Amino acid sequence: MEILKETGALYELDKNGKLKIKAPSSKKYRNIIKPLRDEKKRQRLEELETSGQGFLLPDPNALCERLELLMASKQAGSTGLRNEIVSICDELLRQKILSHDAYKNLMLTLNK
Repeated sequence: MEILKETGALYELDKNGKLKIKAPSSKKYRNIIKPLRDEKKRQRLEELETSGQGFLLPDPNALCERLELLMASKQAGSTGLRNEIVSICDELLRQKILSHDAYKNLMLTLNK
């Protein structure tokens, strides 16, 4: 998994220029790469939950996954998520994963 991450073999740019995880339908991907990726994702989420999310993950895909989870939780009525959402958005903006317009839209959505 570390080799896949370091070489960038897991990632590709989408049509908007954002980095995303490749999701091919090959046997190798389904049987080897996806289980490794899913295990790593589960471990990252457990670390965030047990650590009280005292840090940001540098991996843009992990940040995007966490942001999606937090936004869904907020829509479901959870409170107290704003600071973490803003921190993740700030980091994605800094890494140029998130455009200024997308950042503004997320902040407007957050304030509703």
